[in-house]
Amino acid sequence: MKDGITRRRFISTGAAVGATVTLGGGLFDQLVVPVSAAEAAGLVVVTGPDGFANTIAAVEAVGGISRFVPKGASVVINANTAFKHRGSIVEPNVLLATLKLVADAGAAEVWLIKPAGEGYWKRCDRAVEFAELIDTAKVSERDFKVVEIADGVALTEAHVDRRLLSADVYLNLSIAKDHKGSGFTGALKNTMGACPHDPTCKFFHVGSKPDSDDWYPDLGHLSQCVADLNLVRQPDLCILDAGEILVSNGPFGPGELASPHAVVAGVDMVAVDAFGVRYLGLEPDAVAMIALAEAHGLGTADLTKVGVREIALG
Repeated sequence: MKDGITRRRFISTGAAVGATVTLGGGLFDQLVVPVSAAEAAGLVVVTGPDGFANTIAAVEAVGGISRFVPKGASVVINANTAFKHRGSIVEPNVLLATLKLVADAGAAEVWLIKPAGEGYWKRCDRAVEFAELIDTAKVSERDFKVVEIADGVALTEAHVDRRLLSADVYLNLSIAKDHKGSGFTGALKNTMGACPHDPTCKFFHVGSKPDSDDWYPDLGHLSQCVADLNLVRQPDLCILDAGEILVSNGPFGPGELASPHAVVAGVDMVAVDAFGVRYLGLEPDAVAMIALAEAHGLGTADLTKVGVREIALG
């Protein structure tokens, strides 16, 4: 279903349930949870001019952050922030909103799998106001544990960040964008950020053909490895940034940009990617790792089984 609603109407239509989240930054005074956790849609898509507001609204519409983050929990956020070109990384406002939500839920500690790139927070007008909040997020030491993947087809073991394995809550914060190899980067492929380049990620790319000079010599192998890796641990919540995205020359850029001005939130990472590919004009069956992850039982690409709610913030 699709709701074309302004922020003011979004607040009033949620008033019946009575729960509130107070926001800083002069955005608007209060945002009321539009649905209870029991009534939450499986997938929520929020469009609007502000990635911060879109993120808050999307998480509230899938049941609110307290559905995913208990008070006192340790939280790890795997956010795609390592690159520098526009459209190649999660917008700072989306990560900031996620940090705000987690803090409001009363998390005991928050870890980022990777540090933000140089100049990342300078892109965010709210960074000064929320500087203390940003500083509370610790960065993983990048200490890896070798994990066996019993049901892996191409990938039977992987070096995985210990913070991702040990945290109480895992949030996958990705960006929808083009990828020269797999065709699409979203929630599924973002999990590679929890692994070191060598040996794990290198094996994804050239493991089946180690003598190749091509970084993508076997896309079937790469796609299967992505699906296999996600057997290690599934996210408690996926947030997909589709604000400003690369639609060519990904994953690094620079490239052609599109601006859907959207944020997608959901528990089912397969469904999140199955929806997210549309921002690149693709169908889910054009991205092999989606079907391979579905075959592993990691979710469904059939969005009619998930329930999609679309919200427009004016």
